[in-house]
Amino acid sequence: MMKSKLTVLLTGTLLSAATLVGVAAHAGSSNDTAEVGLFQKAQQDVGAAIRAAETATGGKAVSAEFSDKGGSGIWSVETVTGTKRVDLKIDAASGEVIETKDEVADAGNETAEVTDAGGAPLAELAAKAAAAGGGKVMSIDFENENGKAAGVGVEIVLSDGSVQDFHMDAASGKLTPGGGPSENGEDNTDGEDSNG
Repeated sequence: MMKSKLTVLLTGTLLSAATLVGVAAHAGSSNDTAEVGLFQKAQQDVGAAIRAAETATGGKAVSAEFSDKGGSGIWSVETVTGTKRVDLKIDAASGEVIETKDEVADAGNETAEVTDAGGAPLAELAAKAAAAGGGKVMSIDFENENGKAAGVGVEIVLSDGSVQDFHMDAASGKLTPGGGPSENGEDNTDGEDSNG
């Protein structure tokens, strides 16, 4: 009798846990779908957001990412000038800077990201990535490995709403699906995302 009650209790616990995991997974995917839908309707693209941030700070953008904040599209852009890093929020509808936050940059890492990328502006790299990837850039950032620039991470939304992750060689503009650079400096083309 005790064994039977224990089996029922464990089965109920497992079913409850499985249900919670399923609900969480579904909620995450519906949020992602809503965010992608909002992104596809945004009036300001990543290039416009980067230009607005660089104009506002006088710095160079090192990352830009679209997100859904309470049903409104927001671009989060980070710029670096020397040892100063500024995180900006750009309204994806109007292109206006709606928030800025100054921080001290890790100058050795973030300055290297900008200068080692061949000096190519992030907005220019985003345009190349969109053309090569056949979609719209939802996020882009200079990748840094051991204090040295390691290319560019790019997330592209295709016309069907699917999202693809790429590693971009900043010098050549070549996109590699999924993975980033490996330990030996070669592109990781096994499709795994090295960014976690």
